[in-house]
Amino acid sequence: MNWIEYRIHTTHEGADAVSHMLTEQGSNGIVVEDANDRKERPKRADEIGQPPVEHLPMEGVVLKAYFPESAQKDDAIRTGLAELQQRLDLDMGQLTVDTEVVKEENWEKAWKTYYKPIQVSENLIITPSWENVQRGTDDVVVELDPGMAFGTGAHATTILCLQALEHIVNAGDTVIDVGTGSGVLSIAAAKFGADSVYAYDADEVAVNVAKENVAINQVEDKVTVMKSNLFSHIEGKGGIIVANLLADILIRMAPDIKAHLNDHGFLLVSGIIENKKTEVRKALEKEGFIVAQTWEQEDWTAILLQRED
Repeated sequence: MNWIEYRIHTTHEGADAVSHMLTEQGSNGIVVEDANDRKERPKRADEIGQPPVEHLPMEGVVLKAYFPESAQKDDAIRTGLAELQQRLDLDMGQLTVDTEVVKEENWEKAWKTYYKPIQVSENLIITPSWENVQRGTDDVVVELDPGMAFGTGAHATTILCLQALEHIVNAGDTVIDVGTGSGVLSIAAAKFGADSVYAYDADEVAVNVAKENVAINQVEDKVTVMKSNLFSHIEGKGGIIVANLLADILIRMAPDIKAHLNDHGFLLVSGIIENKKTEVRKALEKEGFIVAQTWEQEDWTAILLQRED
């Protein structure tokens, strides 16, 4: 299958709104290339490697969205961008749009160039399935082949979720992962000791990729992957719900969360850009959640909340 890659150059302020519009259009995942990731940081002694930065923009954010070639989204995306500029009081930059036809096999080869093992914490390693990494006896290793689902563990929003899950998941827990993508958070939760993990995504491509990654990591006995648009096809409750999504989507789904979370259960949300964190927090507090902890990395925020009653 051929895909159309849309590259939209915007500002940090406009990135969340553009991402939301692309998701509404049905994008099969969004890659965020952030100029801030060019900033040098001290290299940890235990760090295995970092993705290269040469391909990143010099300023602002480039969002890459992928649609099947047959979808014919060009007019809809340009119209959506024009509507955002008229409707929102945001500096969104020039919103330049470039397109390219990408063959799926070429896209996968490109990922193998940029996707390297990542030491997320002292004992957690995320690695491509085609790489061999040295591991200690206490290391938790998640192997991934992201395919077209996106979600390699390299982005700040995913790293924040992984670090939080490592501290809150206990043996016997039931975890619900809303918008699982490549399945990285669900697989990690299972390896941290969760008894049952239910991973959901609205996109059929993501569901298939997540199932493949669950098999690669041999956690099929713990992780069940299913298709669902947010909570539309989710039944039952969990002790932990994790949602690494866009801020606007988190706000929209806020009223539906409590019905699927145990009393005093934990809600972990991420994918929140700096200027949206207050709005997300207020929307969740309105639904009876109490903020337990907040983590920040670069311009992104993850929030851990607990059900009040």
